[in-house]
Amino acid sequence: MAGNTDNPRLWEGADFYVAPVGTTAPTDIVTALAAAWKPAGLLSEDGASESRDQDSSDLYAWGGKLVRTTKSKHKRQIKVTCLEDNLVVWGLVNPNSTAATTGGVTTRTIKIPKSDPRAFLLELHDGLLTTRRVIPKGEVSEVGEVTLSDSELQAFELTITIYPSSSDVLYLDITNDPQAVVP
Repeated sequence: MAGNTDNPRLWEGADFYVAPVGTTAPTDIVTALAAAWKPAGLLSEDGASESRDQDSSDLYAWGGKLVRTTKSKHKRQIKVTCLEDNLVVWGLVNPNSTAATTGGVTTRTIKIPKSDPRAFLLELHDGLLTTRRVIPKGEVSEVGEVTLSDSELQAFELTITIYPSSSDVLYLDITNDPQAVVP
């Protein structure tokens, strides 16, 4: 049987961080993150997911022979579900809103969302293997329905649209996974 049973990944743990666009990104998997990277807290056991979307058009020669396929409007998104209602998550769910605490009581003023690009980092762990996915610029483009209940955890499902750099880079994966080694 072809293949190696050591190669499949089961990400046993993950951390999700947010920072202002332009924050110094890590270049390895061991160096501590800059102070501007703030953790979003606990994530749902469902993990994170990546989606891809693009338009493609088939081009045919006379007589119906397929000669080329063009691709355009490529879009990538990452979806995570945050379980904590902390300041980091609240700021992602309610961009450009404000909060103030006086005498131990916090008042949150929710405003109509405006564009609020951020940098994101998803750090994944499988035993001794670590991958840091660094997204230099993205934005929460969707917030799922939030359940307020005594039988389900309150959770914030965030869909993050990834914006490419001027050189078309969407994100960087930095990993110590031996399967990623380039010979």
